[in-house]
Amino acid sequence: MNTLHISLPYEYVVSHVSLTWSDILFALEHDLMAKNAAVKYAYDVIEKEEKPTQTVLALTWVNNEEEIDFYLNELTNQIVEQEDNTSQKKFLYLLLNWVFEHKEQFSDPLQMVEIIYADFDYPEEISNFVRYMPSSEHRLNSVEASIERLFNNWAIYLRTAKIKISK
Repeated sequence: MNTLHISLPYEYVVSHVSLTWSDILFALEHDLMAKNAAVKYAYDVIEKEEKPTQTVLALTWVNNEEEIDFYLNELTNQIVEQEDNTSQKKFLYLLLNWVFEHKEQFSDPLQMVEIIYADFDYPEEISNFVRYMPSSEHRLNSVEASIERLFNNWAIYLRTAKIKISK
């Protein structure tokens, strides 16, 4: 996963979704965020929680990546595993949103979608804006119109995914 090697900035992620320790673990396991995201999240938890755990407090003092892994494993071992792949859905949305917001920086943003589609094991919810997938919509008269429709479908996905993730 993360064939594109996109490392999402912590500030970007928290401005778009609410995080859990499971989300942080997922992001770090798949190189979707830098390791220091766990430390930044620990600071956020300390700000929000009245009595953060000793593990969270200790995480704010780490000096190397091995220590981050140790404390993060402790924190996520205490959490019941999420059954519905919430973390995966959040980061699918975040990556697609990042690429969409920065599409001018990529020579072929729709190719980026195709790579993300494969990296996330071909999720059905984004297939209607994957260029090579057959469309159930009526055929358009030009390549430009077809591409515009793909971008419109992408924007619709981003709006609906944001709502679903926020619940």
